Amino acid sequence: MHLATMTSVLVLSEYNRTMRQPWKNNRNLSRGNILAKVLLAILLILIAGLAIYGTYNWQHNKVNTLDKQVTSLNTQLNLLKNQIQQPGYTYTSQKGVKIIIYTPLKNSIVASPIAVVGEVPGNWSFEASFPVQLKDSSGNVIVQTPAQVLGSWQTDQLVPFSVKLIYSGEQSGSGTIVLQKDNPSGLASNSDSVIIPIKY
Repeated sequence: MHLATMTSVLVLSEYNRTMRQPWKNNRNLSRGNILAKVLLAILLILIAGLAIYGTYNWQHNKVNTLDKQVTSLNTQLNLLKNQIQQPGYTYTSQKGVKIIIYTPLKNSIVASPIAVVGEVPGNWSFEASFPVQLKDSSGNVIVQTPAQVLGSWQTDQLVPFSVKLIYSGEQSGSGTIVLQKDNPSGLASNSDSVIIPIKY
């Protein structure tokens, strides 16, 4: 009887130990899951931080590059204006906007490449450019090239611009240089232009 009692006690003890083991395993597993989630969250935060820093650094470098380009272009424009050594001629657009042209002069004889230099309202351009055309006496477009605005393109104040019109030297006659306000909307109410008569 004593042996049977001891056997029963051992069986119950083993049973209780076995029943407690899954609870310990579950507790260890739960701790492991929490640790994995914490590590994942830290990793995601680090990745997001690196992405934000990379974007900021790229934008900062881009702004510095653009500033250097604007400074360089303004220097070139000032040198060109000094070489021209003549006051600008003020034109009035179809909608009453004042445009200053330093070169070419009205009715002057030009040859390829034609340097067109002047000042237009910054908002005449879209993303710092607007189209400039050379037309023959019949109104046919000989060449069209985007002029680059050397300053803010979101202001209504005059800012410098320049463009070179390159065309075949075999063509000659009377014509016009047409500065067109950039009009991405295509609406007639937003269009405007200035015409400079020349000979080529």
